[in-house]
Amino acid sequence: MLTLTLTLHEARIAMERPFRHARKVRAETASVLVAAGYRGETGWGEAAPREYVTGESVGSVVAALSGRGVRPAVEEVAGAPLDEALAGLIALDLPELLGRGGAPAPAAAAALETALFDLVCRRHGVWGLRALHRAGFGDLLAAEPAPMPVSTVLDLTRDPEARLAALPEGVRGTIPHVKLKAGPDVAPVAGQVARVRALVPGATVSVDANCSWETETVLAHAPHLRAAGLSWLEEPLPPRRWADLARLREAGLRVMLDESFSSARDLADCTTHQAADLLNLRVSKCGGPLRLLTLARAARAAGLGVQLGVQVGEVGPLWAAGRLIGTALHGPVAVEAGRQDEWFPGHPPLTDPGYQVDRAASRAAALSGPGTALRPTEALLRRCTPVPPRP
Repeated sequence: MLTLTLTLHEARIAMERPFRHARKVRAETASVLVAAGYRGETGWGEAAPREYVTGESVGSVVAALSGRGVRPAVEEVAGAPLDEALAGLIALDLPELLGRGGAPAPAAAAALETALFDLVCRRHGVWGLRALHRAGFGDLLAAEPAPMPVSTVLDLTRDPEARLAALPEGVRGTIPHVKLKAGPDVAPVAGQVARVRALVPGATVSVDANCSWETETVLAHAPHLRAAGLSWLEEPLPPRRWADLARLREAGLRVMLDESFSSARDLADCTTHQAADLLNLRVSKCGGPLRLLTLARAARAAGLGVQLGVQVGEVGPLWAAGRLIGTALHGPVAVEAGRQDEWFPGHPPLTDPGYQVDRAASRAAALSGPGTALRPTEALLRRCTPVPPRP
């Protein structure tokens, strides 16, 4: 008889303010929470599917995690001793297991992997970072966590220069990295980069076009972008235009992949074509914290740098898993933490512990406790829609 239970909740929660980039305006969350229960203990995971990134939706994630074969496939992991459970979880190809029609499902996999990782750690009373070391990722992670430097991400709903200029100079001086979301027009971007760099001279500055630009236009503006001090250009072209991305690099632009990268296959294509310098790793996009670290190791072996990113509107387990990795990962070029303090302000908080970032210092501290060290509150679950179990 199966003793592992998987309980799903759809989380569609209005955000206090929208977040806009070149391809999407997001005004509410679109997450699926997963509670993995085993013999009196519960681990929590979350998927934040985005169709324009991995082809997944809330509906497809629910369908994947509700499949008849899911619980039998992971039952052994839930009940195994710690090291066996961690090794078994890494060995499972959850994106393929949960995928349909030959298309993997990394967001669904991230929810399940995070929930099982949290469950295993809680069953054995082990903090998440210790478990990651036990799982063999010590080459990528510090022995002890430290507050992580947090990027400032400025979307298209507000004037980024005005927002930065309104901050006290001392606060601006703590910002390690600024990411500017860009619209489809390339022409004004170089000037904006130059003005932002003048406001935060100690920070790196990147531009994320979210696949909205075309190759020849970017090449025409490449000298201006370089002269403005652009640190790197994130996902400028429609996804997986490997040869064209290589041309941008030949023009002297550093390129980061995001929508074009979620799997080992993407990494192989990228390196074959020499199409990027950097990869944006996000827990939901990569298939979970363990799989993210596996991809980070492969990326570094290929000579690529990494950024630890987030999905807009993560409500709890995802940002906690990102915080676990971000406070220990060696040498990322930038670390994002989201803006849940702006999107979901007020009390009661959505999670225990509540979301917290020191904006004055641009730092976020590690959470304390087993697993990802976070649980959804009843206030969050009341705002979710329970998914009826399938017979």
